[in-house]
Amino acid sequence: MARSKLTSKGQTTIPMAVRERLGLSVGDVMDFVFLPDGSVSVRAVKRDLLSLEGMLAKPGRPVVTLEEMDDAIRARAVKRHARPRKPTARRPG
Repeated sequence: MARSKLTSKGQTTIPMAVRERLGLSVGDVMDFVFLPDGSVSVRAVKRDLLSLEGMLAKPGRPVVTLEEMDDAIRARAVKRHARPRKPTARRPG
């Protein structure tokens, strides 16, 4: 059995054995599920990329392909980082 102590700020450190068993790393999210017998189950929230499909879709908004997104990002980066040219003075000659 693994143990952890609660701090005055309501924080705890998840023991390494538990982190390894759940496959947790920095920034991962966990669900705390209250069970009928009064115990609590801790579950790692793991999502694969495919489970996120359609998450940002909004009714009436056109679907954008990855290529269109890449093109828009590239165009914005070029525009953002383009330096305006200063007029150069001609030297007499």
